[in-house]
Amino acid sequence: MIELPNVTALYVFLAFGICYWILKKYLFVPLSAILDGRLKAEAEAEKAYAESLKTLEKAIASGEEQLFAARREALKSREDRRAEGLALLDAKLAEAHAASLSSIERGSKEIEAQASGSAKELPERARALARELAEKILGRKLAA
Repeated sequence: MIELPNVTALYVFLAFGICYWILKKYLFVPLSAILDGRLKAEAEAEKAYAESLKTLEKAIASGEEQLFAARREALKSREDRRAEGLALLDAKLAEAHAASLSSIERGSKEIEAQASGSAKELPERARALARELAEKILGRKLAA
């Protein structure tokens, strides 16, 4: 007997084709679109991150440059102030030195004047002391 051909394999292929078409239309295409959108969003986010990183690096470099300039200016100002202070100190020291020299000179002149005055009085005072001593030793007043 001749039998009819087995068409179940044909039905399986037909069911597979229909399932594939339905899954492709309602699952694979939307899922693929979602995944592509995620990849595109990820690429855009990475690009934005890279740009923001470059911007940040530029801002940091600019800030460091400004900080370096401010430090340089502060050091220059500090050195200027130090030089002014040293000049003022030198001036004050010179003034104090001049004042001390004039004071020493004045004191020296005063001592010389006192010494010359004492030298003039010394012989007369020595005579007066000798006379007084002689009077005490002799126990009487000496004439002239």
